[in-house]
Amino acid sequence: MNIGLARHFQIPHAKATWMNGSAFEKWSEWYDETEVHARDIPKAGKTWSKCYCSNLPRAKFTSQWLFEGEIEFTPILREVPYTNFLPRPIPFPLFMWTSMSRLSWYINHPWQNENRSATEKRVREFVDSILLKHGNAEEILVVSHGFLMQYLQRELHRRGFTGKVPVRPTGGIIYKFEN
Repeated sequence: MNIGLARHFQIPHAKATWMNGSAFEKWSEWYDETEVHARDIPKAGKTWSKCYCSNLPRAKFTSQWLFEGEIEFTPILREVPYTNFLPRPIPFPLFMWTSMSRLSWYINHPWQNENRSATEKRVREFVDSILLKHGNAEEILVVSHGFLMQYLQRELHRRGFTGKVPVRPTGGIIYKFEN
């Protein structure tokens, strides 16, 4: 079985923009709902027998660009949500908000909408389900998000797959894992 992991096409935004917690929450909502535009990359065509995709618009668009066929959209493949971790209106640059939100997720801070254990469980259950449904015979494409791809990669390695996703995967590029 081969599994391809692909990140959605990137959304251009100013990472150095200063904002407070409520502006960060609004940015997070915007980021989850905004659409993207395709890059000049080849489509995957009929290479893959099945595609699973996050149900966020940026991932949906990317999967429809990459894959020709029926796509199963699921919230299981959504990115770990960003959460405002400060109750006071202190301004920080966007990259600090996203970094601190991930750090607070990593340490299981109670303000996070989803903790690390829940993310790891959701990834395990997803990999269990595709292995159970498809066995070793199929080529499965998974379109998701950069941070979640790191945990998908970790789980695939744990199951004996070989392959690598860079820390910052390029949008629309398929990273192949083989078992």
